[in-house]
Amino acid sequence: MRTILNIAILLSFSTVVFSQNSLKSFRDGNRQFHDGNYNASEILYRRGLQADSTDTRGRFNLSNALYKQGESEKSAELYEQLLHDRRLNNKQKSQIHHNLGNSFVRTEKYEDAVNAYKEAMKLNPNDDTRYNLAYALQRLQQQQQQQNQNQQNQDQNNDQNQKQQQQQQQNQDQNNNQQQQRRQNQGNDEQSRQGQGSQPHQLRQGDAERMLNAMDRQERNTLDKRKQINVQQRGRAEKDW
Repeated sequence: MRTILNIAILLSFSTVVFSQNSLKSFRDGNRQFHDGNYNASEILYRRGLQADSTDTRGRFNLSNALYKQGESEKSAELYEQLLHDRRLNNKQKSQIHHNLGNSFVRTEKYEDAVNAYKEAMKLNPNDDTRYNLAYALQRLQQQQQQQNQNQQNQDQNNDQNQKQQQQQQQNQDQNNNQQQQRRQNQGNDEQSRQGQGSQPHQLRQGDAERMLNAMDRQERNTLDKRKQINVQQRGRAEKDW
């Protein structure tokens, strides 16, 4: 089964000349590229572009050399810049869009890759781009599913954390209420003990009146007894006379 990396440069490098300017540096760079010496080919392509910075072939092949070295972001940037060249025909633009899609796949920008492959298919339909488009769509779907799953997990974690915080707050409120209730009960017990200690020294108005009446009766009885004793003593004294 083909993979995205095996066909990444299938259409990106060829002997098609994008401009009539054929410099020795570009030819040497092509040989180095075919031999797999991508760093050496990059150096030669840049040397050729110093002589002619507008050469579309050199710019295209330089992008391919960067892609082969894993510099996907840099290659994508150069591919996008090259697409603004009005000298390109539809087939050449299709090749650039194809390789641009490959660079986006390397950096896991699958939605951008899908768009690039679709543009390539509009300009020049072919099986390789169609395969890459299907691959990018599959990875985009997986990426979106993973993002949705991550979001669900994050939401669940947030809900769980929020519930834990609410439960902790409820427990704290309950503890505070229990402490407040204990303080109130202690205060009531203290007041009750103080009230009980003062009762022997306090008399209600009815009890005081009854005690006073009893004292009056006792005094009157005592006086009456004294009067009787005095009368009896005077009687005895008179008889002696």
